Amino acid sequence: MLIFNKIIGVLLFLFCAHAWASQIPFEVPHVYEFTYEVTIEPAQKENQPLSLWVPYPVEDESQKILSFKSLSSWPQKVTQEKKYGNRMLYLQGKTKKKTQTLTFQYKIKRFPDRGIKSNKNFLDPALYKGPDQWVPIFPEIKTLAKEQTKKASNTHEKIRALYDYTVQIMTYDKSGKGWGNGDAVWACSTKRGNCTDFHSLFIALNRSENIPGRFEIGFPMPVDQKEGEILGYHCWASAYDHQKGWIPVDATEAKKTGKIEKYFGALPSNRIQFSQGRDIVLSPKQKGKPLNYFIYPYAEVSGKTYTGITKKFYFKKL
Repeated sequence: MLIFNKIIGVLLFLFCAHAWASQIPFEVPHVYEFTYEVTIEPAQKENQPLSLWVPYPVEDESQKILSFKSLSSWPQKVTQEKKYGNRMLYLQGKTKKKTQTLTFQYKIKRFPDRGIKSNKNFLDPALYKGPDQWVPIFPEIKTLAKEQTKKASNTHEKIRALYDYTVQIMTYDKSGKGWGNGDAVWACSTKRGNCTDFHSLFIALNRSENIPGRFEIGFPMPVDQKEGEILGYHCWASAYDHQKGWIPVDATEAKKTGKIEKYFGALPSNRIQFSQGRDIVLSPKQKGKPLNYFIYPYAEVSGKTYTGITKKFYFKKL
């Protein structure tokens, strides 16, 4: 009886997983209401100058902002950092001995992403060839990339080979420590992690073959819900083929769903992108060190990094 129940449980899981995967919107756009909520916790000292940077959604061929509403009384403006073109809300306020909540609401239309063609005016691919703090051009990774692409006859085949390798060897595993930093060397060694680790390895492999690789980050929109809270970010990547342009991939979702073909060269519309790149210098420039990636709010009080902030995210499918 116990064995029978286990078999039924496995079959039910597989059925539900298949049903969920079949809902993934690779062909149709979706409109979402997205709420980004930032809470400033009570401070010991009042009226200290507080600067706050909040990522602002990307606008490109795959994503349009239909409306934006700020429920904050703080002075604010939309700024843009110079290297990657990431936009952000920059706000200035004061610390208080009571909780302060700042809420930003967007209506966003997201389209399936088939990549950006090489003839489009876009950021210079050379920006994405060099190393980042956590994505170095590491000898072991360089040797591995050469081995995995030895049968490839062109750039597109190299990108596909490195994508297949990443999906094959990486395991989605957030146990213990080390995951989530997007440390390509750690991911190469442990062969596990979250989406940040998957795509940092993929990008490092591509850059080792002189192929530009771009890190992109945002939030997942659940396909099996109409509305609700989003508990964390999601990230993916693109690699540049000089003939075909930017090739988007999502190695993590390919691993989870088994849709390896689908997630190469295409992304479904169940996501909202907020930024790209690593080692982010904000606008205006923060006093602290560059951010590993930019998806959560960052604050400084009197020029020093302030950790007394929390965040929540909500979505509604329209």
